[in-house]
Amino acid sequence: MLVIQLIRPIARAIDWLPLAATGTLAVVMASVIEGGSALRVGTAFTLLRMMGVMLGAAAGFAVIDEMTASTGAAPVPRWLRQWLRCGFGSLAAGLLWGIACAVAVARLPVGGELRVAGMAVEAAVCIAIGLLSASVAGRRHQGKATALAGMGGLLVIVSVSLVLRGPYWPWLYPEEENWEIVHYGWVAVLLPVLAALGWASRDLR
Repeated sequence: MLVIQLIRPIARAIDWLPLAATGTLAVVMASVIEGGSALRVGTAFTLLRMMGVMLGAAAGFAVIDEMTASTGAAPVPRWLRQWLRCGFGSLAAGLLWGIACAVAVARLPVGGELRVAGMAVEAAVCIAIGLLSASVAGRRHQGKATALAGMGGLLVIVSVSLVLRGPYWPWLYPEEENWEIVHYGWVAVLLPVLAALGWASRDLR
């Protein structure tokens, strides 16, 4: 019952602009890139990976509570408020990525396929890390600078992973033989990230 009562005020308190802008950009790009012709599989693949990272960064804005200092003594525990924010942010980012993916798939040439399941796992991990980075920053700071710090944390992690080349590189291409193994690794990473998100969302006091 308490959770239901919190849904509306939490939803109104979230800054939706970054997610809305990033999601709109994702859908528009999936719609207009290579306009007038079928969308090449490689282009769609690169675009959706990039949008997974961008939506992860934008999702971090959902966990920023501008009133942290004055809500510390509220009867509703912080972890519950933060988990609702994370839920809203992750659902919105996931939905927007899914719409962009659906548009991209619809524009593929006959016989063209995307490995959507593996790409969706990558996007989910990026979104979870974006939420985690912003949540960790939010334990020490307030305001939109916290979300920017969270965005920086996600981009650092992604940049480091891009450099770590090898047979089990996280960003393999679909035709490479270790694709399935690597994406089991993505799923394994998601679990500790969610556990860490629970730690970062706990009460400040």
